[in-house]
Amino acid sequence: MSDFYIVSPQLNPSGEIMRIIEDFLKNFMPFEISTGAKLVLHFDKKSGAYYFICHLDGQTLVTKCDLEASLDNDDEDEIYKLNRDITEDKSAYKLMEKDALAGRSFEDLVIEYDTSYREQKPLKIYGGQHRIQAIRNTLSNSGSSFHGIRVYFSLSREQKVEIATVNNTSIAVPNDLIDRMREQLLGTELRDWCHAVGLLESGEDFSDKRSHVVPTVRIARTLIVNYYKGLDSSDEDFHQPIVCKSGGIDEDYDRVRGRANWSDANLLEMGRQFARLHQLQRERVNEREQESYAEFARKALSLSVVGSWAYAVGLFQKNREYLSYHYSLPDSVSPPADPLNAKALSEARLKGVDKDTYRGLGTRSDPNELGRMLEVFIVLATRTTKKRITKQLANAAIQSYEAKRATHLADKALGKL
Repeated sequence: MSDFYIVSPQLNPSGEIMRIIEDFLKNFMPFEISTGAKLVLHFDKKSGAYYFICHLDGQTLVTKCDLEASLDNDDEDEIYKLNRDITEDKSAYKLMEKDALAGRSFEDLVIEYDTSYREQKPLKIYGGQHRIQAIRNTLSNSGSSFHGIRVYFSLSREQKVEIATVNNTSIAVPNDLIDRMREQLLGTELRDWCHAVGLLESGEDFSDKRSHVVPTVRIARTLIVNYYKGLDSSDEDFHQPIVCKSGGIDEDYDRVRGRANWSDANLLEMGRQFARLHQLQRERVNEREQESYAEFARKALSLSVVGSWAYAVGLFQKNREYLSYHYSLPDSVSPPADPLNAKALSEARLKGVDKDTYRGLGTRSDPNELGRMLEVFIVLATRTTKKRITKQLANAAIQSYEAKRATHLADKALGKL
């Protein structure tokens, strides 16, 4: 088989990689070899990965490609795939399918040859699943064209994530998918925790885009980080929840992840209570006839609500009575009212300060918005008799936060004198 490809003297692939290459060529006949040419073994210095650039026919690709590639070569882990969900209803995909029907030769499909799981489909797709689906859907009417692939060999977990991330980033994939892939590289702890508390159904993965039902990795990280920030704070602190970054490395989450005890009873209870709030918020809004807006239904998944609610849980660990009030928010109102009173939050504002374009509490994710939303939960638990959110409470919370913020800024300025 070595007569079919060239290895530069500067390269030094391992015996295992050479064995896998030989196995690939034994089972597949790229177009280049069938015409008497030789393949060249390439090396990606950044990822340390070896690959061929060659062409296979459409029939072979649709028969042997695996669109459910996983990080851990595990049939049981197939739902946690690297690729995006196929979106056949999108106009871009429809155009792709039209091109395939006309005999388009697609290039640069990103594949790993891997027989360690689902051996009957050894071509694991890390980039190009939409093109493969378009080829499959039109093959019977278009004939079998040749398509270009980059086929990698013996990739580690880290190499798989990097190659899939780079490929998907080049086609403007949402940051939420990048977050999901990077979280898979870190481990399954965050996902397992979400399964345990009911934020994800059994066998379900994080959403790879904004969803009214399923949380993203960013939302789950924001919950965890702010819980620990609240836990570490003191009563005298000027409290400031945060929102985790998306599409890149988040230092705050990395630090918290290193200390998180995923089986801690208080952390698990926080997750269960948030899942309960989110579920009831959705049910109440969706079941009523009036003001059943989608944004009201997903209010609990608003990043400012997520961060401030979790921060309050950490803060109230020092006072179980306040924590009990905080957790009882879903029980504070009867149908058709929603526990977060999304309408009241949307109408709350500070006259003379907020612009006409301000859409109310919980709609933005800047620090001031997070601080205001946290103050809603603090006032609710510590100051009110009736433990439910009202427009009056929301307006009072905004005023309270702005007063605290002004004092905090004044103290900082005086401290510099």
